[in-house]
Amino acid sequence: MANVRVAVRVRPLSQRETKEGGRIIVEIDGKVAKIRNLKVDSRSDGFGDTREKVVAFGFDYCYWSVNPEDPQYASQDVNPPQQHSRP
Repeated sequence: MANVRVAVRVRPLSQRETKEGGRIIVEIDGKVAKIRNLKVDSRSDGFGDTREKVVAFGFDYCYWSVNPEDPQYASQDVNPPQQHSRP
Protein backbone atom coordinates (compact mmCIF):
# COMPACT_ATOMS: atom_id res chain seq x y z
CA MET A 1 0.00 0.00 0.00
CA ALA A 2 1.32 3.44 -0.94
CA ASN A 3 1.94 6.18 1.58
CA VAL A 4 0.20 9.26 0.16
CA ARG A 5 0.51 12.77 1.53
CA VAL A 6 -1.88 15.49 0.41
CA ALA A 7 -1.24 19.23 0.35
CA VAL A 8 -3.48 22.18 -0.42
CA ARG A 9 -2.48 25.72 -1.35
CA VAL A 10 -4.89 28.65 -1.15
CA ARG A 11 -3.99 31.13 -3.86
CA PRO A 12 -4.94 34.78 -4.32
CA LEU A 13 -7.89 35.61 -6.54
CA SER A 14 -7.11 36.34 -10.18
CA GLN A 15 -7.84 39.78 -11.63
CA ARG A 16 -10.91 38.35 -13.35
CA GLU A 17 -12.18 36.78 -10.12
CA THR A 18 -11.68 40.05 -8.24
CA LYS A 19 -13.36 42.06 -11.01
CA GLU A 20 -16.38 39.72 -10.91
CA GLY A 21 -16.74 40.21 -7.14
CA GLY A 22 -15.13 36.94 -6.07
CA ARG A 23 -14.16 36.40 -2.44
CA ILE A 24 -11.79 34.07 -0.63
CA ILE A 25 -14.01 31.51 1.12
CA VAL A 26 -11.21 29.30 2.44
CA GLU A 27 -9.19 29.79 5.60
CA ILE A 28 -6.25 27.74 6.84
CA ASP A 29 -5.93 26.64 10.45
CA GLY A 30 -2.82 24.50 10.82
CA LYS A 31 -3.44 21.36 8.77
CA VAL A 32 -7.14 22.12 8.29
CA ALA A 33 -8.73 24.02 5.40
CA LYS A 34 -12.13 25.49 6.29
CA ILE A 35 -14.51 26.34 3.45
CA ARG A 36 -17.42 28.71 4.05
CA ASN A 37 -20.67 27.98 2.23
CA LEU A 38 -21.76 31.45 1.11
CA LYS A 39 -25.19 30.22 0.00
CA VAL A 40 -26.01 29.21 3.58
CA ASP A 41 -24.54 32.45 5.00
CA SER A 42 -26.80 34.56 2.78
CA ARG A 43 -30.03 33.07 4.16
CA SER A 44 -31.65 35.31 6.69
CA ASP A 45 -33.33 32.64 8.83
CA GLY A 46 -31.43 29.42 8.15
CA PHE A 47 -34.58 27.56 9.21
CA GLY A 48 -34.79 24.07 7.75
CA ASP A 49 -31.36 24.28 6.17
CA THR A 50 -29.24 21.32 7.26
CA ARG A 51 -26.16 22.33 5.25
CA GLU A 52 -23.09 23.33 7.20
CA LYS A 53 -21.96 26.95 7.09
CA VAL A 54 -18.32 25.88 7.38
CA VAL A 55 -16.90 22.55 6.28
CA ALA A 56 -13.40 21.52 7.39
CA PHE A 57 -11.00 19.21 5.56
CA GLY A 58 -7.76 17.86 6.98
CA PHE A 59 -4.56 17.74 4.91
CA ASP A 60 -0.97 16.73 5.56
CA TYR A 61 0.17 20.23 4.52
CA CYS A 62 -1.72 23.50 4.06
CA TYR A 63 -0.20 26.57 2.41
CA TRP A 64 -1.67 30.09 2.52
CA SER A 65 -0.45 32.05 -0.51
CA VAL A 66 -3.02 34.86 -0.49
CA ASN A 67 -1.44 37.74 1.44
CA PRO A 68 2.36 38.20 1.52
CA GLU A 69 2.05 40.26 4.71
CA ASP A 70 0.36 37.41 6.60
CA PRO A 71 2.70 35.59 9.03
CA GLN A 72 1.51 32.22 7.64
CA TYR A 73 2.22 33.25 4.01
CA ALA A 74 3.81 30.61 1.77
CA SER A 75 5.21 31.96 -1.48
CA GLN A 76 4.01 30.34 -4.69
CA ASP A 77 7.50 30.80 -6.14
CA VAL A 78 8.96 28.17 -3.83
CA ASN A 79 8.16 24.47 -4.03
CA PRO A 80 7.32 22.63 -0.82
CA PRO A 81 10.36 21.27 1.03
CA GLN A 82 11.80 18.00 -0.26
CA GLN A 83 10.71 16.07 2.82
CA HIS A 84 7.12 16.46 1.59
CA SER A 85 7.71 14.13 -1.35
CA ARG A 86 9.45 10.86 -1.83
CA PRO A 87 10.85 9.44 -5.09
